[in-house]
Amino acid sequence: AAVRPVRVDARVDAYIPASYVASEALKIDLHRRLALVEHDDELRELRAGVEDRYGPLPEPVDNLFSIQDAKLKLALIGADYLVYRGGRATVGPLALGSDELRALRAVADTLVYTQAKREVSLRTDDLKGALGLADAIVAARSAA
Repeated sequence: AAVRPVRVDARVDAYIPASYVASEALKIDLHRRLALVEHDDELRELRAGVEDRYGPLPEPVDNLFSIQDAKLKLALIGADYLVYRGGRATVGPLALGSDELRALRAVADTLVYTQAKREVSLRTDDLKGALGLADAIVAARSAA
């Protein structure tokens, strides 16, 4: 089964700089391979392969991988989007049971669930925190 299309809208630099991969063709290929990843172990392998070949990931490339990782997690939990802007991360649409909410709040006590919009949101200062919201929901689902 193909991975559901999900959207991550984050105001961060996420690209492959020419200083890291000079060839335009190789950059396009790497983007394509990233987009086709369907499991987190595949993503880890691709990341290790890229680091092997080109060296440690600069921040914009690390962000690309992190965003793809979040997309896989959103697909797992059945959400359609993660938006990160203005210091707030929002994931939806999600139907959360009270057990799941309790498990989530244990991880992130400032988390807000808006029933009407079926959205979970969290104040956070960086992309890692924003994408961590997807991780927390995955963890809550398995704990509940």
